[in-house]
Amino acid sequence: MYSEDARVSNLLGAMALEVSRLQEVVHESVGQTGAAASALDTIAAYPGRTIEQLRKPLGLSQPGAVRLVERLVGAGWVDRRGSRGRRGFELHLTAAGRSVVDELLARRRAALTPVLEPLSRRERAQLESLLEKLLAARKGDRGDLERLCRLCERDVCRRCPVAAAQA
Repeated sequence: MYSEDARVSNLLGAMALEVSRLQEVVHESVGQTGAAASALDTIAAYPGRTIEQLRKPLGLSQPGAVRLVERLVGAGWVDRRGSRGRRGFELHLTAAGRSVVDELLARRRAALTPVLEPLSRRERAQLESLLEKLLAARKGDRGDLERLCRLCERDVCRRCPVAAAQA
């Protein structure tokens, strides 16, 4: 006999698979595989970051991050500016990169919104509260915040539960 917790975990796992499938729409919007969408959103949120600072929340090796940035620069979405000495170049979005980020976040929202349609306004508010609690519990350090929020619509999330939990 399985416990109620096992059933809740199983249901959450099934929903996570569905949501991750919908997230493929986001990655399709950049026309590149891997961490490109997350990298663009992270650079948008933290302009001036170096490759080293970008790679950690994305879970990339240093060579992998360099290759990713080269692809983003080659696409015309990211500029490398100045230099922080041994720390590397600062990364900034171009106007084209900003447009790609805006589109990918809009696609993300459009893909995820139908998932919530079966819920009433009250149930959505309950889910919001539960999700905030679950995300806040995933906190650890600044890296956790950046990893969890690497595809967030920061304008929509006025009070980040992860950042609040770290304060």
